[in-house]
Amino acid sequence: MAESERFYKTLCSLETVRSEKRGFFRDFSEDVARVAGEQWISKVFGRLTTDEERVRTVFTDGKIKGAVLETLNRTEILYRDKDAMASRARRLEGFEALAAEERRKALLLFSQAILRAPLPGKCKTVDRGLGLPLAFLARAEAFLTWNEYRFALEDLTFVEEMNHLLPNELRTMLARKKETCEKFLRANEKSLVSIEQVSDRRNGALVATEEKYVLKGGENPRLPGASTFLDVEETVNAGKRVIAAKNIEPGNRLIIESPHAAILLPEFFGTHCQHCFSRFKAPIGCPDCSSVAFCGRKCRDTALASYHKYECKILVLLIGSGMSVLSMLALRMATQVGPAGCLRIHRALNRQDSAADGEEIAESSTITTTAEKLSKSAKRRSRRKKLRDSRRAKGEETVEEERREIKGEEGEDGEKMAENVDLRVYDLVTHEKRRTAKDFFERSLMAAFLFKCLQKVGFFDNPSSNEETPNDREIAVASLLLKHLQLLQFNAHEVFETRLGMEHRFRGSKPIYIGVAIYPTVARFNHDCYPAVTRYFLGRCIVIRAIRSLRPGDVVAENYGPIFTKRNLEERRRNLAGRYWFFCECNACRENWPCLEIMTNDDVRLRCPTKGCSNIHQRPRNSSKSIFECSSCRRKIDLRKPLDHVRECEQLYARGFEAMEKEQPEKALEAFFEATSKFHKIAMPPHKDTHLAEIAASACMADEGNVYRLDSFL
Repeated sequence: MAESERFYKTLCSLETVRSEKRGFFRDFSEDVARVAGEQWISKVFGRLTTDEERVRTVFTDGKIKGAVLETLNRTEILYRDKDAMASRARRLEGFEALAAEERRKALLLFSQAILRAPLPGKCKTVDRGLGLPLAFLARAEAFLTWNEYRFALEDLTFVEEMNHLLPNELRTMLARKKETCEKFLRANEKSLVSIEQVSDRRNGALVATEEKYVLKGGENPRLPGASTFLDVEETVNAGKRVIAAKNIEPGNRLIIESPHAAILLPEFFGTHCQHCFSRFKAPIGCPDCSSVAFCGRKCRDTALASYHKYECKILVLLIGSGMSVLSMLALRMATQVGPAGCLRIHRALNRQDSAADGEEIAESSTITTTAEKLSKSAKRRSRRKKLRDSRRAKGEETVEEERREIKGEEGEDGEKMAENVDLRVYDLVTHEKRRTAKDFFERSLMAAFLFKCLQKVGFFDNPSSNEETPNDREIAVASLLLKHLQLLQFNAHEVFETRLGMEHRFRGSKPIYIGVAIYPTVARFNHDCYPAVTRYFLGRCIVIRAIRSLRPGDVVAENYGPIFTKRNLEERRRNLAGRYWFFCECNACRENWPCLEIMTNDDVRLRCPTKGCSNIHQRPRNSSKSIFECSSCRRKIDLRKPLDHVRECEQLYARGFEAMEKEQPEKALEAFFEATSKFHKIAMPPHKDTHLAEIAASACMADEGNVYRLDSFL
């Protein structure tokens, strides 16, 4: 590998641990690396073979222990606290905006007042400690002014929960406003939609019914979230990959999958729900911090019961550290299952490794005579197994204590649940054997920092002190964090919403990335610079749909970022080699297809019309050369009819573009699907109009997902 390529690969790998923004973590890791020295990292740390050994060494090796603990032991809680004065100021400004009929500004200010207000009684020197109910009452008043009665009633129910703390005048005000809402809603019950539907509006149009989001052929019992039209095959060179199990047509919904874990980008904390990623109109906050917001009670309570109770007091620290969003997602994978869940996963992975080691050693034994010696790798696996067995024997009391903790947290079924852990995400590629010692060192330091954050917020029941070596349970969680940092590098997906153009639904629209998530089933898809599917998102759920026809056995590939229509061969291969560590050999790369800006319809190639012949022919330059003998099937063929079909496809594409111009996505898709289905039966890409149509069809399908127009309101 050239030095420039090696540098680019290292840079891409570092960016999956820490962001480009400078924070203390970069300085910390660079300082520890200087103390360790390249030789120690390579010769000592580089020889460690398990994640447990790596994180334990970070905390115990005399060479670096002092430099590590000097910084990590200073980890402190850092978050955006409530502020009664700020809440009061926003509320008063909101009333001014309401009086001036500035609806958007008023709603924003009242919502900020709610998010900044402490719980009743926390700060009695401001608004007699009633800033939160006053903020909810103010926003409810605004909703009533705008005849948004269901939103108003929802805010009033929050105030009602604090009724016992309210003075008589506020109770009277609450009762009067609530009566107004209920009276109106009773009178108009049949003509109004539910608050859940209102919360799910997409620019004034209700989200399509659930029946519309049905997988083609039903759900695959072997691939959660996937259609029965898909299957997975194991290959020597490409590993596991998704293939078509049945004939797939353009538009077929192949995946509707919820994420294993997902995290919102910090820049959208003020506009999107922390849990479901939907844009909120009437947000509510966390009782303790002002960092995040939720679209409603359900999402808030779900988050508070799992990950946010741990992340709440360190969110500002995490963001300010300069870590990447993937590192934050690595932490979320731990916080969402809690300490007992982490230990269950860790033990299940160890059992899985032990079984694999046993099988490999047994296999080695069957092909080795008694006089022969085991290979070095077999010896190493044997030593690792003995070491784990030894640790287990020494730690029986600790394991039993963990079992008691799980039972205490989850009841008598805890033991059974420990045996039933979903490890799909942990089966994804990590490229562990291809990682350098420096890469492991950087990720181990990040895992150590994340562990210290968890320790500081009470994630562990009996945490070790700063002067003590982390105990076995803490090391188990830290090693799991290190595992997350490896697998997320190659398997996470960016979650986006479509930002619509101001003047037209499709012209000027573009995807805006709002979060990152990991989807165990979708992560099985291989890459192709000319993908067979497109993706969009419904909240946090990913939807995968076909954009062209596929036959049983065809690879169903998606695109990891560099697509042939926009980026040339050199750029694509450099990006994929640096970011995902593979050299792309898809058809578009092998044949070096032209980018869209220099492509024409004349680049199209035609399939031999003889049944059973797989030969491909260049488009004839004139009709006189359309009749000739195929070099493969030796039959006389006439390409004039296939050329007529190609022209028919081009006419259908034009019809689809015309429907898009009229903002009629369903009609556009009907034309695009008919044309692309026909095109791929008679011809082969590249073909400019076909690729433009496939791009347009992807935009029409994404219109069913997360969309937003800047001028939309309620």
